[in-house]
Amino acid sequence: MNDIKIIAQFRHLVNEFKQNQERLIYALGDRSFDDPVFETIDNLVIEIKEKLAHYDTLRIDDLSLRNDLASIRENKGFVYFELLELIRKCDPATNADRLTFAPNWEEFYENRWDDIMHDEIFSQVNPHTLIMRKMELGTLLVGKTVPGHLKTHLTKIKNCYAWGFETEASIYCRTILEEGFREALKSKPEFRTPQRKEDLENWPLKWLLNHSKKNRYFYKEVIDRAYGIKDNVNKIVHPTSAKEPEVGKSNREIVKDTFYILEMLFR
Repeated sequence: MNDIKIIAQFRHLVNEFKQNQERLIYALGDRSFDDPVFETIDNLVIEIKEKLAHYDTLRIDDLSLRNDLASIRENKGFVYFELLELIRKCDPATNADRLTFAPNWEEFYENRWDDIMHDEIFSQVNPHTLIMRKMELGTLLVGKTVPGHLKTHLTKIKNCYAWGFETEASIYCRTILEEGFREALKSKPEFRTPQRKEDLENWPLKWLLNHSKKNRYFYKEVIDRAYGIKDNVNKIVHPTSAKEPEVGKSNREIVKDTFYILEMLFR
């Protein structure tokens, strides 16, 4: 489906939403609380939100439509959402967030579940590949305690890589590499005062690597691999402006190098 048809669909749905919002106001004025418009407008909001979730970016030149969609996405800007928010505030005992929209789950599982499982999950990886990718990475073997937040992130990197989100895992690695060096440097003499510890939190990966290299805190191979990861990930994130890395690395190599570096930092 081309963009023109997509935008036309959203325009039609928004217009339906506005028409049903008027019907809703009339129904409230007439105290017609059993009017089907209550369910209709709720289903329209769900449909719009679900369709919006299909697209990462949509170019919509019509500012009015763009604003309307943003308002529906954020549950604001329309009387309908103001009424729901008022009900929520006046009835906190129910602990129900009436601004949370979800499909009819019985119907959803019957009509959509299989398609989503195949399109969003099974298309990414099969069980054999999943197991083999986890085996490739293995486990982190260290001699020191790894901070809890770092271990949590490493688990997420492994899952990203295993499920086929390899580029995302590489980008994640650069962030965790920075945090790994920051943690490893905390024990060095120059970072023992509160002020210097605070300074350490603000310095970027390049500074951390340069400082580590200048003071020969870690093996040269560790620093060299870290520079390689930084340059390769910069090229992924900034493909047209970042310089070419001296040695190109695959996503698999970036992830494995990250784990090796962390092993050496916490050996």
